[in-house]
Amino acid sequence: MLERVAVVSIAPILPGAVHGGSQRILDGVLRGLVDAGADVRVLCSWRPENDGGFEIAPRIKVEPLLRLSGYFPNPWEVAPHRILQSAESISLVLEWAESVYLHADTFYLRHLIPEGRRVVRSFHDFHYETALVSAFAFDADLTLVPSGYLKRCIDATAGAMPGGPPGPVSVVPNGIDLDTFRPRPGVTPRGVLERSDNDLVLLWPHRPDVRKGIAEAIGITSNLASKLPDRNLRLLVPQHVDAASSGETRAFYDNAVQLAMAGGVIQSLEFTPWWSGDETPDAYSFADMTLCPGNFIESFGLVAYESLSCGTPVVASRVAALRDLPDHPDVHSFPFGDPEAAAKAALDATGGMADPGGIRRLLGQQFSFEGMRRGYVEAITGEPPDSPPPAPATANGFSLAPWCTVSGDHVYSDYDFAWTRQDKLASFLSDLAQREPEERGFTLASAARSGVSSEQIEKALRDGIVVKI
Repeated sequence: MLERVAVVSIAPILPGAVHGGSQRILDGVLRGLVDAGADVRVLCSWRPENDGGFEIAPRIKVEPLLRLSGYFPNPWEVAPHRILQSAESISLVLEWAESVYLHADTFYLRHLIPEGRRVVRSFHDFHYETALVSAFAFDADLTLVPSGYLKRCIDATAGAMPGGPPGPVSVVPNGIDLDTFRPRPGVTPRGVLERSDNDLVLLWPHRPDVRKGIAEAIGITSNLASKLPDRNLRLLVPQHVDAASSGETRAFYDNAVQLAMAGGVIQSLEFTPWWSGDETPDAYSFADMTLCPGNFIESFGLVAYESLSCGTPVVASRVAALRDLPDHPDVHSFPFGDPEAAAKAALDATGGMADPGGIRRLLGQQFSFEGMRRGYVEAITGEPPDSPPPAPATANGFSLAPWCTVSGDHVYSDYDFAWTRQDKLASFLSDLAQREPEERGFTLASAARSGVSSEQIEKALRDGIVVKI
């Protein structure tokens, strides 16, 4: 087993703070590596809060040697001498390592990794420029992704490049720590007023990105307030750790205030502290529902699964990996952009959990935290996880793009963030979607038999609605 592991995180790692689902996953992977006997050195971006470095735990040393901004979507947009300083600082650590793990990749200084080192990377998004450049421009011994959705997107694009794909892709689902993420009845989250019997608490626990659906969450709150006039609606919105230092982040929350005022629910909007990973189960348990109503291209949907594990139903738009949420009575989904459907989903969720035990059993079987750690550790230290064989292909065929879904005569594209009318093409693709996965491919001839011309298919190919198999 390879025992000296260098981990690269472009995002900053701060002492005592886990800001976001990706970093929660990273924390679990780091501890799993140490439990397996490895020594770990973590390279990350410098911030005043992590100056000088620190230890997360024995044999996990965080070294903030990257002089990058650290924050997406432009972590490399810094003065060029900062990139040189970063390269000079990290080269010795990469020389020390036997294996290099690039968390969420976006690491462009590949030539600094000495030849012969095992390189494993993960992607937790496939839409920021940094991830796309990494996927198309660099290869790795193994690429890990958290969902079948993300693997399908990569296989259909970077994996189809002329000259061959940039290495194999394996799915290691994000894990839910069911010991931590469990119902905590009677607990009030830090910084939140205790609830009364008349409260209906909605939780929007996302980072400040408009695509995460803050406007939609406020719209749902306003709609519920009109339908449930006797309830005291509360929308909890945790403020990100950099709310005080970032003007852009501050503007995001100021805009939320304006939206709440316009929607007549300013009295319902409650800003809270940004909770740590150990505190978020308090928030999930305190709420009556968790809202995931935006059109951000989620690669997994960790918030939804964590909420369900804490006994709180989820209201989610059917976009990206959220389309793969289990068909379960405590998952209330709706087509993005349909406010009436969103309001109905939220109204249905006010009934509380229908099957809390069943969803926890399902999560334990399919999204084990220990299983995730084991998959990452085996991949990083030289024992790659099993990867299912690719689905059978149709010769010279096409299929609906993995980032698209069909409803009626419209097609939604995750990358266009919108629905478009497609008439006969949508009907044809919708019929195919009802079949078994291995039967969803089609040819120009089979499309023509359904009244869809080759010109329509060629246009859909250019528009990213269909892909070549």
